[in-house]
Amino acid sequence: MAVVIKQTVNCPRRMAVYAIFDTLDKLNGIYDQELVGDIKAQINVFDNLSEFAFAVTEQGDASIIHISILYPAPELTEEGQRRTLVFLRDSIIQHIENELNTTARE
Repeated sequence: MAVVIKQTVNCPRRMAVYAIFDTLDKLNGIYDQELVGDIKAQINVFDNLSEFAFAVTEQGDASIIHISILYPAPELTEEGQRRTLVFLRDSIIQHIENELNTTARE
């Protein structure tokens, strides 16, 4: 069963998508940059190379970030997959919060 995590963020969809790209860049992820549809990426997190899917949907003024592991590293347990997803989610959320704080100060 695929492990999926979702998070609602109070920002436009475009900002959430760019936060995903910026986070993938910081983690040296391999991905195709597209603004529409799922973002598929190979990322080495905690020394485990896995393939992930990221999607962002809009709900009113908020966005919902969806992250799932398509192909986990063979040695990753289900709990390890969850920790990996939480790490990615938290990294993306932190990036969004930093951007919103910077914008608010300008």
